[in-house]
Amino acid sequence: MATMTLAALFGALALLLHLAGYAWYAVGILRGRTRPNAASWFMWLIGAWVEYRTFDAIDSHWATSALPLACFLGCCAIFALTVVLQFAKRAAGSREVVYQPARGTDYLAVGFDLGAWVLYAATGGAVWANTLAVTTSIVSFIPIWKSTLRHGHETPGPWFVWCAAYLAMFGAVLSGTGTQAFAQSVYPVYYFLLSAVVAALTFAGVRERLRRRPA
Repeated sequence: MATMTLAALFGALALLLHLAGYAWYAVGILRGRTRPNAASWFMWLIGAWVEYRTFDAIDSHWATSALPLACFLGCCAIFALTVVLQFAKRAAGSREVVYQPARGTDYLAVGFDLGAWVLYAATGGAVWANTLAVTTSIVSFIPIWKSTLRHGHETPGPWFVWCAAYLAMFGAVLSGTGTQAFAQSVYPVYYFLLSAVVAALTFAGVRERLRRRPA
């Protein structure tokens, strides 16, 4: 009972932190500090759905699946927000380019996600399908790293909150009673590392040091 209570606490913390990160990110969009794209976020929410479904199919407790679910819900919310803002911009008759265009890597990422879902549907191998969906998500992070390094379009707050959420999810995995702890650890550890790079690049000092390094 004590073990499951600890896992539940970590899971609830991961859920709340992840949703808080999306709320913070949405505020940045409304204030013009972050420039999203509706097409990109639509593809990312497809990936988040695949990752949640395949992760939850592993020997999971709600505490470990809480963050992947929050990720899917957060992507849905950001996608809806970008759609509303883009329609509002057009309705106002403005031709100002506010949103970043979708990139080829976005389409590649959603292709990997759909491939992971086909793998899961055909074989029932949730571990392999989830691992494929999660690890290939780096293709959508590389452009974010490059853009943040060059222009600093991202703000640090949400990314640090998301990093904390992934650590909490990792705590839920380690303190839970599931039999697939190693497989379940791929998601939080991998996304923590990817997000930590973005968080670091939001600081001007870090970007300046990286630019000064010899090629």
